[in-house]
Amino acid sequence: MSDVKAGIPEAREKILAPQVKDALILLGWIGGLILIAFLCWVFTQPVRNRFLQRSVNRVLEQYGDPRRLGAPAAPGADDPLKMEYYFTVSNAGGTGAARACVFTFIGGGAFFPCAAFLDTEGKVLEFLPLNSFGKRIIAQTTPGILKLYTRRMEGAGS
Repeated sequence: MSDVKAGIPEAREKILAPQVKDALILLGWIGGLILIAFLCWVFTQPVRNRFLQRSVNRVLEQYGDPRRLGAPAAPGADDPLKMEYYFTVSNAGGTGAARACVFTFIGGGAFFPCAAFLDTEGKVLEFLPLNSFGKRIIAQTTPGILKLYTRRMEGAGS
């Protein structure tokens, strides 16, 4: 009887070992992909900032707006997972905006890019949608929704 009991754990080891190995290999692949995606997100931040800055400045130029985005200036710049981008603003027109926050506005069942211009105290001066769909949606958006976005921007700046 002792020979039979001794043989059972060996058989169980042979069955479980490949399953455990396969599970660990799969988890390793998933973990590696997540790590690669995170590193790409963090290390491409300056490139993404530059492309975003150029795109927004082109839109501002098309609108005839004298303001231009300058260097990235983020409160909490050490947070690599942030989804909004803060830039300094060159005030060619003297509008009083010190910073701009470029973010995604959610309205009308769709996402669209939007910029919020903030003064030196961190108060939102205005929202500027960065496409024609956004102009239409901002005009239809209730003041309560705009206040929600305003409080979020002002809270992040302090």
